[in-house]
Amino acid sequence: MSVRLRRTPRGMRLACAGAVISEVLRRPGPTHSVFDVLAAAVAALGHGPRVALLGFAAGGMLGPLRALGYAGPLVGVDLCCSGWPVFRRLCGRWAGRVRLEHAEAGSWLRGRRERFDVIVEDLSVVGPAGVTKPAVSLGELPPLAARRLARGGVVVVNLLPVPGMRFAQIEAAVGRAHREVRVVHLAEFENRILIGGGDDLAPARGVSRALGAALRSIGSRTARGLAVRSIMSPSKE
Repeated sequence: MSVRLRRTPRGMRLACAGAVISEVLRRPGPTHSVFDVLAAAVAALGHGPRVALLGFAAGGMLGPLRALGYAGPLVGVDLCCSGWPVFRRLCGRWAGRVRLEHAEAGSWLRGRRERFDVIVEDLSVVGPAGVTKPAVSLGELPPLAARRLARGGVVVVNLLPVPGMRFAQIEAAVGRAHREVRVVHLAEFENRILIGGGDDLAPARGVSRALGAALRSIGSRTARGLAVRSIMSPSKE
C-alpha cells in the first residue's frame, strides 16, 4: 500500500487510498476514531496481559490504550514496517513494552504456541473501491485466531466494506469461529467492530456499557451513538 504521512496538531496521520490507517499521538489520549474503540475493547473486555495486534501500521491504538490505563505488553504483526520509525519517534517515551514482528498474520499465528488474551485484527488492503479487508480476514484467519485464544480470550476485528458483500455476510464470515459474537456500530464511521469469544463473553448490553464507560473516561467522541448487538454464530447452530 502507498502510505501518506501528514502532520496533525497532536502527532501524525497515516492514510492510504483516502482512509486513515493510523493516528499516531505524541502522548496518550483519544484519537476520536475507530482506534479508540479497538483500545477500549482491549482494556474493558480483555482478562489478561497477552495482547497481539495484527496490522500494526504505526500503532494508532497505543495512544488511547495507554490513556485507558492498560500498561501490559503488546506484540504487533505487519508485512510493512514503514510506520515503526514514526511510532518510535512519537510514542517511544511512553508506549511501554511494544514489539513489532515483520510477518504475514496467518503465518505468524500458525507459528505460535502461546495463547493470547486479546487478538486485535486490523488488517487492510487497497482494492478497486478503496481500502478493504484482505481475503485472509474472511478465510483462514478467523479460525486461526480463535484457536490461539486463552480461556476467556476475545478477538476484536475492525470490519471494513468488502466489494460484492453485504456487511451481514462479512460479519458471518469473520464471526463463524466463535461461540458468541457482538458487533459494535459507530455513529460517525462506516467501520464496524466485531468482538468474538466464548460463552463467557458479556451480552450486548454489558459490552455496550463497558465500552461506553471506557471511551467516556478518556473523553473520546466515539462514545456518542455507540450501539452493540449480538449475532448468531454458525458454531452455535
